[in-house]
Amino acid sequence: MIKVNLLPVRQWRRKEAVRRQISIFFLTFILLLTVLLTIGIIVRGKLALKRDEIASLEQEKKKLAYVNKKIAEVKKKRTEIENKFSAIEKLQQGRSYAVRAFDEVVTAMPIDRVWLTKMSLSGSSLSLSGVALDNHTVALFMRRLDHSPMVASVALSATKKKNIMGKDLMDFSLSIRLR
Repeated sequence: MIKVNLLPVRQWRRKEAVRRQISIFFLTFILLLTVLLTIGIIVRGKLALKRDEIASLEQEKKKLAYVNKKIAEVKKKRTEIENKFSAIEKLQQGRSYAVRAFDEVVTAMPIDRVWLTKMSLSGSSLSLSGVALDNHTVALFMRRLDHSPMVASVALSATKKKNIMGKDLMDFSLSIRLR
C-alpha cells in the first residue's frame, strides 16, 4: 500500500526556514546594536577623560604662563641691572683714566714756569691751553708729555706772545692723544 503524506511539509519547512532567517536577522541586529552601543559608551567615556585631561592641562598651562611671565620680568630686570653695573664699571674706569691722564699732565709740567688755563678730556684726546714763560718751556713740557707712558702723541696747536701784567708770556694750546 502506498502511503501519501498529505501534510504540507514543504511549506512547513519553508516557513520554518523563513522564521529561522528572521530570527537570525533580529538576533544579529540586536547583537550589532549592543556592540555599537557598547563601543559608543566606551568612546564617550574616553572622550570625557580626554576633555578632563585637556581642561587640567589648560589650567596647568595658565599657571605656567604666569610663571613664564614672572621669569620674563625677572630676566628683564636682570638685564637692566647688568646694564647698570656695566655702565658703573665704565664710569669707574673712565674716572680713574681721567685722573691718571691729569696726573701725567701735572707730573710733566715744569714747576713755576707753566700755568694751565684750560683742560678738557674727550675720549682718548686731551686738549690743554695755558701760559708759559717762553717757547723753550713749552717745548720742555711737550717732551716730558711725549715721554709719558700714557701719551701716544703730543701736537702743538698754537702759540702766541701775550702780555700779562707787564710780562711777555707765551699763550699755547696742545692736543694730546692718549693710549
